[in-house]
Amino acid sequence: MPRRLRSPASLDGKARAPAAAHEILDWLRLTRIQGYGHLGVTQKERELGQRIEADVELAYAPTPKRRPDVIDDAIDYEEVHRVVRSQIEMSRCRLLETLAEELALALLQEFDSPRVRVRVRKLHVPVQDFTTTPEVIVERART
Repeated sequence: MPRRLRSPASLDGKARAPAAAHEILDWLRLTRIQGYGHLGVTQKERELGQRIEADVELAYAPTPKRRPDVIDDAIDYEEVHRVVRSQIEMSRCRLLETLAEELALALLQEFDSPRVRVRVRKLHVPVQDFTTTPEVIVERART
């Protein structure tokens, strides 16, 4: 099973306080994760589905010394990719905002990150003369 980042506080079993807004954090960013999702306002849009793209960022606490060069002390980005694609493909929501929030909450649940950012976009909206790319950004923190 892929490994997930463990914070120093979680290693000794103690609860970890939520990240403060001014706290310095390091970030893992994965961009352009694509999946085929069935979301949209119209029933036709949800039935047909469409290509959805996501960028995700997971925060983690910096270390005072050089971080060990081992996967046990890092966020497994292959596992992040799998979680994001799976969520996109399982979602049946109407709004892009809902999908973005679902992704953020899933990442907080699956990984020991104090804060996540999710950017989700529809690559093609099946509406005549619609020539832009709608995009939603959400940020959520562990409570």
